[in-house]
Amino acid sequence: MGATLRHQSSDKSQKVPFVYKKIVFLMMVAGAFAIGQALALGVRVGPSKPVLKATPVALRAEPKPVALDDIESAWREWMVLFEVRSASLAVGRAGKILRSRGEKRSPSTSFPMASLSKSITAHCLNTFLEQSPYDWNSTLADMKPVLSKLNLSPGAPMLSKTLTQFATHTSGLPTHLVQGKTSLSKKHLDSQASMTRTALKVSANFNAESGYAYSNANYAVLGSLITAMSGGSYGEVCKERVMTPAGADNANVSGRMAKTAGYGGWLVSVEDYARYAMHWFAADAPWVTSPSSYAYDPNTGYGMGVWVRKSDAGLSFNHSGSWKHADRRRANLGSFVIVAADGTAIVVSWDKKLPPEAYGHLFTEFSEHL
Repeated sequence: MGATLRHQSSDKSQKVPFVYKKIVFLMMVAGAFAIGQALALGVRVGPSKPVLKATPVALRAEPKPVALDDIESAWREWMVLFEVRSASLAVGRAGKILRSRGEKRSPSTSFPMASLSKSITAHCLNTFLEQSPYDWNSTLADMKPVLSKLNLSPGAPMLSKTLTQFATHTSGLPTHLVQGKTSLSKKHLDSQASMTRTALKVSANFNAESGYAYSNANYAVLGSLITAMSGGSYGEVCKERVMTPAGADNANVSGRMAKTAGYGGWLVSVEDYARYAMHWFAADAPWVTSPSSYAYDPNTGYGMGVWVRKSDAGLSFNHSGSWKHADRRRANLGSFVIVAADGTAIVVSWDKKLPPEAYGHLFTEFSEHL
């Protein structure tokens, strides 16, 4: 009996280490799992006391709601102040028209946009440059093969001008072109082809200005380059490349001002122009993220057919357009666009000749609500 007891005691003493090892093993597995979970949660694991820290998550601030009522009120008050009886308004963001209004002028009907045509030309030409050996730093000398398609040889002083200089109105061309050696008359409205030839062939226009000088002729030249590079109609190719991708399906170059093409020939509704602006002036558009890589003058803030303004919120854009004629039988009209840093676009069109302060008033009032 004593022997038996010793044998049983011996068996029990042998089983204890096995159970202990099993428990230790399970504790090690549990500990490893806990450490893994802790690391995943951002807990510091080490000799010091672990401190649980929330893993930071970068959240993009939601843009503030568009102040549609305030914007519309500002527009209506502006109409009263400047005695505008026929006008239309469109406001959009993120590709959607949020509000459109019209007073004796439908917001969905196309009207001449005058100089708001210039940015369309800049973006259209850029699509061709991206598919060619040229860029915005190319000179007219570089582009002789293109100009030859127009049977055009620029005067020597113009050959060193870059495309950026034309696009930023720093080419030296005057606001009103001198037509010829024997003519004292000047012009700032003519067909795109005629304006281009006058600008590049008549020596009186060469370096007539220094620095910034707004001239329709600059964008007539760019529009003519589009015609030469495409081998087609300026209006048709730019609609296909610029307006259709933006959803501005009813935009076109036609009517009495169609001859001004690249510098003023577009007929666009305020709704369609807002679609164009939202598409091409979006915060993630390549030229918006890096203006200096395109046609942009940091000294004036003018680039790609618009004024560019910098703020802590980002870049905003604006431009105005107008046709003014002493003859009442001819068009007197205006247009204005502003795009905020958050992509909100406001477009206005009207049918009256207005002073510069009317445009400044629109800019100030709209800016307060963006």
